[in-house]
Amino acid sequence: MQHLASPPPGGSVVVDRNSMKFLLHAQIDQRSIGAHLGAPEYSYFFLLRAFSEVLAELGEVVQLENPAEADAIHAQCLAVGERCVLLSFAPPHKTPLGLACPTIPVFAWEYPDIPQQIEEECWLDDPRHDWRYVLSRTGRAITLSSHTVAAVRRGMGPSFPIVAIPSPIKPIAHGSEHGHVPPAAQGVLLKVNASVADSRCMGLDVDGLIYLDEEDETAFLPGDLDDLPEPTRARSSMADVQVPDLPDAFTDADESAPLICGWELPPAKPIRTRLHGVVYTAVLAPAAGRKNWEDLITAFCWTFRDTADATLVLKLTGTHLAHPHIQLLMLLTKLAPFKCRVIAINGYLPDEDYAALVAATTYYVNTSLCEGLCLPLVEFLGEGVPAIAPDNTAMADYVDDSLAFVVASYPDVPTVWPHGDNEVNRTSYHQLDWQSLVDAYRRSFEVAQHDPHRYRQMSRRAHEAIQAYCGHEVVKSHLHAFLCPDLPLSGKPPASPASGSSSQPLPVAS
Repeated sequence: MQHLASPPPGGSVVVDRNSMKFLLHAQIDQRSIGAHLGAPEYSYFFLLRAFSEVLAELGEVVQLENPAEADAIHAQCLAVGERCVLLSFAPPHKTPLGLACPTIPVFAWEYPDIPQQIEEECWLDDPRHDWRYVLSRTGRAITLSSHTVAAVRRGMGPSFPIVAIPSPIKPIAHGSEHGHVPPAAQGVLLKVNASVADSRCMGLDVDGLIYLDEEDETAFLPGDLDDLPEPTRARSSMADVQVPDLPDAFTDADESAPLICGWELPPAKPIRTRLHGVVYTAVLAPAAGRKNWEDLITAFCWTFRDTADATLVLKLTGTHLAHPHIQLLMLLTKLAPFKCRVIAINGYLPDEDYAALVAATTYYVNTSLCEGLCLPLVEFLGEGVPAIAPDNTAMADYVDDSLAFVVASYPDVPTVWPHGDNEVNRTSYHQLDWQSLVDAYRRSFEVAQHDPHRYRQMSRRAHEAIQAYCGHEVVKSHLHAFLCPDLPLSGKPPASPASGSSSQPLPVAS
């Protein structure tokens, strides 16, 4: 790893061995996160924010807009014998190199191996895209899962100092002694200020799939409609389709119901709508194909096609959600008719609305083909919300059948690098078992409706397991063991050491 230089000549230096400075950098910061939600690597902002609160209890935290600022601060630390390290929240190929300040990448990775050749045209022969080059320069790394530790060590060798430390979660806001409670018979009122598309406000009819603008935005000519069959001409736009009566969908007089929904993305507005029965929630960016939202939606609508009190809430993130909205309408139209309900909440939710969504949720659903952590799944589990999820990749660290209905999946399906040319398969992910997902939906519904004792057990187990996995004190102890084991540590030690941890401290000036 990089070593700190000797102190400047002239006079002695007093070494403060109980002091350390953590410099943190991510390419997306507080000012730019709103414009990058759902974009590649946007989650590194949230990762930095979560780790900064824990690191502040181990030393002084300084967030940098430009990583080049690290060297000046590092020089100041050298002058007084203080330790200093730059934690770069970015994948290795975007980690700054050539700094005097010791640099440690903090990253997530979903695949079973790391890039080891400059094999993509868009990488422009940049040696950093061979992650072995970067990691050999930094000398150590922090990642979020044991799955990624194994992937890195397959490329770097079994002794490479890398540690799996998941993103810390904040303490539970509500009491969890009795576990998360499913919504009561009268349902729960969900309040959000967002763009909301509700399947019960869509005229889901196959004739509505005729969209009057082509994908290249070339409009149909008026005479083109004469060539279409008569039934389709009458239903040429989903916006023209009559929405069916909704006798039980909106029952409170003061509710502001979701808008009638056509091809256009509904505008953001305060929405109050009552969710009945069992509520399944998924938080994802539709543009990330590995999130596999098609299986999530199709299995839900097929399983509950005759069940009116099952609701799927999709919290969708991204900078361009108009296209996923059209994809969702097309998918639901092909699945219709069904009695279950699908709600899409598009865009960013403030903390209060996000907390309300967690409280309204019976189960969190993940159908990913691979994960580097899946922070929303961890957050919901930590709040005592059981899950439906596979136990592959990073999720293998914390998903089991005591807190989730585990969906079967199978490895070694070829795929491309997520930051490559998208032309040649060079790595792999998992294939989800769709029938296993259907079975998980069915079993979870039965438990929520008819076995409250088991539901409460799963809820308590979810809360306890996540606290033991990535609670504040656990993460602090792992960071301390990897970065500064000889400094004093307050609080309780973790139950077990972090996977792949190193006990060597960062060097100080002497």
